[in-house]
Amino acid sequence: MSIHTNKMSRLIATTCLVLLIGACGSSPPVHYYSLQALETDYSRDAEGSPGVGIGPLRLPDYLARTRIVTRRGESEVIVDDFNRWAEPVEDAIHRIIATNVDSLLDDVVVVGFPYNHYADMDGQVIGRIDRFDTDENGRVVLLAQWGILTPDSDIIVAPRRSRYEAHAGIVGDYSAIAAAMSEVIAEFSRDIAREFEAANP
Repeated sequence: MSIHTNKMSRLIATTCLVLLIGACGSSPPVHYYSLQALETDYSRDAEGSPGVGIGPLRLPDYLARTRIVTRRGESEVIVDDFNRWAEPVEDAIHRIIATNVDSLLDDVVVVGFPYNHYADMDGQVIGRIDRFDTDENGRVVLLAQWGILTPDSDIIVAPRRSRYEAHAGIVGDYSAIAAAMSEVIAEFSRDIAREFEAANP
């Protein structure tokens, strides 16, 4: 084998090694998504309007992260390193439900948890979220146990268990997943607003 051939072989091997190291050192870009509130017109609440607090709504530990979680089967959860929420899910849920309910109820002041002076409110939505994710078929599920109490712990809306579903369309499309998850939060918000309004005619 000639010296020229040896040099060429070493050059090719070195180039391949550099490319391999470069490929190992790079990773896909991280994409960030946000949950969206309902698009409605806002109006100033009348002075002395009743108030309602949204939360605390406890979330399971598997959702206490910014990385998006999907579900495979009934028991396997998949945490995606490259598709993430722009804010913690717990913060987003309280903020968006409060925004939605506030837009759905006229002359009601709605505040999302955490808040400082619950004693000034007429009701508090409390409970827990048992599930909030999408499965391998693109089905989004929100399971919530919730009720509305007065500051003195009297029942305004009796505790109940609610289930909401939507379909994200294309599996693996995280924009569609975020939109479908916003949709089930909107349905949950409508139930809260409807029940609070019925209890405070």
